[in-house]
Amino acid sequence: MAFTLILVCIVITLAQWIDIKESYRKQNNLYVRNVALFTDKYLSGYEVIVREMARVSADQHKFSQGKAQDLSLRNWLIERLRIMPDAVSIIHADDAGNFIRLPYLAKPHTNAQSWDPRKESWFTIAIEDTEVAHYSINADPFTGKQQVLTISLPVIDGTDGSNEGVLALNLDVEKTEEILVNSAPPMTSKTFLMNREGKIIINPGHEIAPETLKAITERAREHHGDFYQNRHYYFYRALEPRGWFVIQEVAENEMNELVLHESIKVAYGMGFALVVLLFCWWATGAALNTIYMRIASSIRDGVIKPGAVEELLFEEIHSSQQRHEKIIHDALTDSLTGLANRRAFDTEVKRHNNQENCHLAMIDLDNFKSINDRWGHPVGDIVLKTTAELGMRLCGLEKITLYRYGGEEIAVLFDDISLEKAQSYLEKWRISLNTRSFREPDLKVSFSAGLCKMGDASVEEVIARADALLYEAKKSGKNTILSA
Repeated sequence: MAFTLILVCIVITLAQWIDIKESYRKQNNLYVRNVALFTDKYLSGYEVIVREMARVSADQHKFSQGKAQDLSLRNWLIERLRIMPDAVSIIHADDAGNFIRLPYLAKPHTNAQSWDPRKESWFTIAIEDTEVAHYSINADPFTGKQQVLTISLPVIDGTDGSNEGVLALNLDVEKTEEILVNSAPPMTSKTFLMNREGKIIINPGHEIAPETLKAITERAREHHGDFYQNRHYYFYRALEPRGWFVIQEVAENEMNELVLHESIKVAYGMGFALVVLLFCWWATGAALNTIYMRIASSIRDGVIKPGAVEELLFEEIHSSQQRHEKIIHDALTDSLTGLANRRAFDTEVKRHNNQENCHLAMIDLDNFKSINDRWGHPVGDIVLKTTAELGMRLCGLEKITLYRYGGEEIAVLFDDISLEKAQSYLEKWRISLNTRSFREPDLKVSFSAGLCKMGDASVEEVIARADALLYEAKKSGKNTILSA
C-alpha cells in the first residue's frame, strides 16, 4: 500500500510539473501578444498622423513655387510635430532632391551638409509603393543620432494622382524601446523586435547572436506561436503589415527554476499528505485493535460499557448534521445582503399562496443604476446591504420574510398579517431608508413598492400583480408604495 501511495505521489507531481510549465508557456504567449498589441497601437497612432500630413502636403506644397509658399505648410507641420512627444523630425522631399526638414537646424550635423534624401531607403521604398506606410531604422544626419524609426509615405497629388515626393516622420527609437523595457514579463527574459529577414529592429540592449536571429527566422513561420531551440524558449507574434516580429527569449534554466519552485510546493504537500496517511493508517489500526479488544472484553464479561468510540460517533453525526444545515442555509441565502435568495422565494411563495391572510410586496430601489454609475458598485453594494438591514431590523417578531429577488429588487412575504399592517411596515421601512445618512453627502436612497393579497390567484398572477403595482409606483414619481 505504501509503495502504491508513493507511486501515485510521483505521478501527480510529474503531472503538476507539466501543467505549471504549460501555464507559464501560456503566460509568455499572452505577454508577447500584449506587447505586440501595444506596439501596434503606438505605431498606428503615428501612422494616422503621417497619412494626414501627407494628404495636406500634397494640397498645399509645390517645391517649384519657392520658399514663400512653404511658410503655411511649415507652420502646419510644426503644429503636428508639437503634438507628437516621441517625434524627432518631419522631412518632406521630392524626387528632384528638394526637401524641407522640421525642426530647422541652423547648425546641422556635418553629415547633413551633402545629404540627399533620394538615397535613403525610406525614400526609395515609399516612392515606389503607394499602398502602405513603410517603417525602417535609419541614421539622422542632422542630429547625429545613429538610430531613428522612420515612417514614410508618398505624397500623392489629389488631382492627377502623380507622386509629388515622400513625407517621413522620424521617431526616437529610445522611446519605442521603453515599451519593451517597461513591460512586465512573467519571468526574466529578453524582448526585442526583428524583421522577417532576421535583422534587429528595436533592441533595448540585449545581446542576440546572429545565428539566433537566423534560427528564429526559419522557425517563426506563423502569425504567432512558440518553439524551443538551443536551450531557450522563443515566443513570437507578428506585427502586420510591417513584417516585424515581437520576440521573447526565455532561457530554459529560468523556466525550469520557476516551474521547480512551484512544483516543489506540491511535492512537499504530497510528502506531508503521505506521512499523514501512513500515520492515520497506523492510528486507525491501533484504534481498531482497541475497539476489538473492548468488544472481546465485553463479550467475555457479558457487559457492554459505553466508551469513547460511541461518543466520537455521536459527535461525528452531530457535526455532519451541522455541516448539512450550513450547506442548506448557504444555498438559500444571498451572500451580499444576508436575505433569503430567489431559490428560497420560489420554494416558499407557493406555500404562502395556499394560506389565508398572506400578502406579497415587490420592492425596487429607485435610481439604483445612477448610484452605481456615480459612486461605483461598492457603494451600490453598501446601499443594498443597508436597505436589507433596515428591513430586517423593522421585522421584529412578526412573520415577515425578506428575499433578494434579483439585482436591486426585494420580495417580502407577510404571513398572517393584514394588508394595513403590511402597508405600515413598508412605510416605516421606506421612511427609515429616506432618512438614512450615508458617507457620500449627496447620496439619498429610496424605494418603490407594490403590495397585494395572495391566495386568490396563481403564484405567477400574484407576482405579476405586485410587479404591476410596483411599475405604477415608479411611474407616479417613485418613493411610493401602492397596494391593492
